[in-house]
Amino acid sequence: MRTGIEIIEDVPGCGAPVARHNWYKIRLKIWLHRGESVRWERVWGTSPAELNDNGETLVTHVRIDREQLIAGLFYGCEGMHVGGRRILRIAPHLAYREQGVPGIIPANALLTAELEFINEGLPA
Repeated sequence: MRTGIEIIEDVPGCGAPVARHNWYKIRLKIWLHRGESVRWERVWGTSPAELNDNGETLVTHVRIDREQLIAGLFYGCEGMHVGGRRILRIAPHLAYREQGVPGIIPANALLTAELEFINEGLPA
């Protein structure tokens, strides 16, 4: 695993291995360093996407590439399988760096992310 990414919990899935440049439906939840949940104001990814749990959980379709995912998620999902879930601690240099996400994620934030691969492919 890359320097700056720590696997806190790894629940293996029983589906196909997650492959770069493929599309997947994912569930994503992010916490800041002190445990505060990140609440997204709008969805991102490919429709249909939704926010659950008062904006704390994003369910969307993404392509596994550096354009759609922050580096920590891109590298942190290596070795995962569909149906799997991982909790990662992601250093700022592999997340939103000094830019942060205004009003949502502060600059240089250490993040904890829970990433689950629900299924492969784009929505029908």
